[in-house]
Amino acid sequence: MKRFATLLAIAAISAGCYGSGRPPTYPVSGTVTWQGKAVEGARVVFVPTGSQESAAGITDAAGKYQLTTFVAGDGAEPGEYRVKVAKYDIKQPTKEELEKFITAEEEQKIVFAQDEKPTPPAKNLMPKKYESEITSGLKHTVTTSPTTLDIKVE
Repeated sequence: MKRFATLLAIAAISAGCYGSGRPPTYPVSGTVTWQGKAVEGARVVFVPTGSQESAAGITDAAGKYQLTTFVAGDGAEPGEYRVKVAKYDIKQPTKEELEKFITAEEEQKIVFAQDEKPTPPAKNLMPKKYESEITSGLKHTVTTSPTTLDIKVE
């Protein structure tokens, strides 16, 4: 009985530490501003310089973001990161477009019936230098406690 209790305790501890099969992550958040104003809808990406996974977040109306690596808002693995940020002019559907329901078959007929050029790629609305982690000049160290990186785009 004692042996069973010991094995059960070891299993419980192991499951708690390694149950997810993922490395630990720690909260990282911040605010993105440009020309003194909060930037809504900007994508912030932390690109690791080591073997960690990348982490990313999207800013809200106040310009605030929280990083996600594996599950929403879990943060990033400890280590060094280069950072990039961009905001793309992605056309949001209008209310009328959302209300109009087109089946996949109808949509395919429309696409094949039209002889037009493909949709051009979305345009980055922020300075190009921030679009790459190499040229942005932004770096951050994630530690085993919550960290913050406020980004002021110039």
